[in-house]
Amino acid sequence: MPYEALESKEATDVWGGFREELYADPALNIRRGDTLRARKLAAGQGRPRFPSAHRGPNRAEQWSYRHVLRRGLGVVARLPRTTVGSARGRGMSATATTEAVLGELSSRHARDRSSALALIRTPADTTWYELTPGPVPAAPSLVRSAPYASAEAGGLLEAAEFVAYCAYQHYARSHHRRFLWDWLPELLPGAARPIGI
Repeated sequence: MPYEALESKEATDVWGGFREELYADPALNIRRGDTLRARKLAAGQGRPRFPSAHRGPNRAEQWSYRHVLRRGLGVVARLPRTTVGSARGRGMSATATTEAVLGELSSRHARDRSSALALIRTPADTTWYELTPGPVPAAPSLVRSAPYASAEAGGLLEAAEFVAYCAYQHYARSHHRRFLWDWLPELLPGAARPIGI
């Protein structure tokens, strides 16, 4: 998304509205402050809605949590001024993956003569990079101080994780996640082709 879209908080407001719907959903037990993790939702993991003798959600509750992931992808498709995409590669370190994705994004923005901010989360760190236009793709520069709207970016990282997890399942074809195989093209038909890394 363009920097202006982040600053205007349009997309974060849409994702925040989705989260508010989840808090009020009687089939779920999602509380404010909970982090929506795509992998856990796909596994049907969440708090049981009603106290019971068994551990964890029952089968109906598990499908309710899986449906949160599906609903979330539908919300991602409606995020204003946002382009959705993914990257695809094998056996690369987090550093090499970050460099490859940022390099490809820099090239795209140089071609389009547009600028953007990239937020990359790895197991070790969450970092902002500035991608600037020019006749030759410039190396992404590390943003020393977090942008004004960075506090709002947590929800967008959740949304990005929904896309990344479903993209992974679409291409990896994990048998135990067969129900996810077609969600990406079905719910995000306008997504950009995966960046090959």
